[in-house]
Amino acid sequence: MFFVSIAMFFIAPLTAWKIHSAMRETNMWDKKGIKVIAAYFLVLNAAAFAVSAYRGVDMQGWNPFTTTVSFRLKYIALSTLMGVCMACVLCGFLNRGITVAEIRKYAVRFFVDMKKYFPYAVRAARADLKAEVTNSFLDWMWWLIEPFCMMLIYTVMFGVVFDAAEEYFPIFIFIGITMWSFFTRGITGSVEMVRANRGIVTRIYLPKYILLFSKLMVNGFKMLVSFAVIAVMLVVFRVRVTGSVLAMAPILAVLFLITFGIGSILMHYGVYVNDLSYITGILLTMMMYLTGTFYAVAKRIPEPFGTVLEKCNPIAFLIAEMRNVVLYGQALDWKLLLLWCVLSVFLVWIGVITIYRNENSYVKVI
Repeated sequence: MFFVSIAMFFIAPLTAWKIHSAMRETNMWDKKGIKVIAAYFLVLNAAAFAVSAYRGVDMQGWNPFTTTVSFRLKYIALSTLMGVCMACVLCGFLNRGITVAEIRKYAVRFFVDMKKYFPYAVRAARADLKAEVTNSFLDWMWWLIEPFCMMLIYTVMFGVVFDAAEEYFPIFIFIGITMWSFFTRGITGSVEMVRANRGIVTRIYLPKYILLFSKLMVNGFKMLVSFAVIAVMLVVFRVRVTGSVLAMAPILAVLFLITFGIGSILMHYGVYVNDLSYITGILLTMMMYLTGTFYAVAKRIPEPFGTVLEKCNPIAFLIAEMRNVVLYGQALDWKLLLLWCVLSVFLVWIGVITIYRNENSYVKVI
């Protein structure tokens, strides 16, 4: 058992670096390799400790030599899974090594470009909003009618036919539809973003993720309009609003970040893989039923699977937390929200660097 206790700290970093060295075709035991192993060791064990503490394990005075075998095996499995994912992301999405100078260069370039092209993104978003309602009899009212009609359909189907028992069910389902629509529109639009803007991409230079950012601003405006309707519904249904409703802002911010991060990665691969839009559509359809758009995941799926699914699916977690703070006055799970915020920033970082490294070849492909 002594060796198992020692191995629980080293299996994950060694596995991660073995994948890292195989994908990069580098020597595992040179000076640089030892530094990377040390980095994997610190990051993976810190992450496993954080998850264990979040799950309620008392880490104060914790002794790896006296803990249960079950905990050791879970610790090894969790840290190894995170290590495999981390190594694959670092070596798969980013085709060459990462240096501190490169991180600094792209970080500075990102903020400079965002400042420079933000006015363009705003103007493009306004133009898209105006174009959507041009020659429309009901004009901007369609931004309210579409989600409202979907809310009525799902309310009848699940509230009456399937006898859903959630309190304030029309508002409950409207929140889910509004947030899911923002996410799915951003993801589906990102896959074809570069090809759909061929005229802009081939004539002028701008960072390609600005196109996605502008589209998310359009979708974000529509989402805010829908939340204005939700505010009216809260008054109509006499929902008691508490101070926890202020947590809406960080929830929506994380939703925007994670959509932008995943969308920027898919935008890159959408240039090269023509079938990616079909694959994305299938996965989003499956994900919709696992997200709890029209039901409570943690209540409808037997424990512990329902809770695990709600915590591990970021969109399901954000929708559930939005319902809790708006409808039921519950406190926000700040720890898990912060974790998803960090992961979202990591996804944005990967997507932005991937686009910067490959955007010169987009014109040739499309």
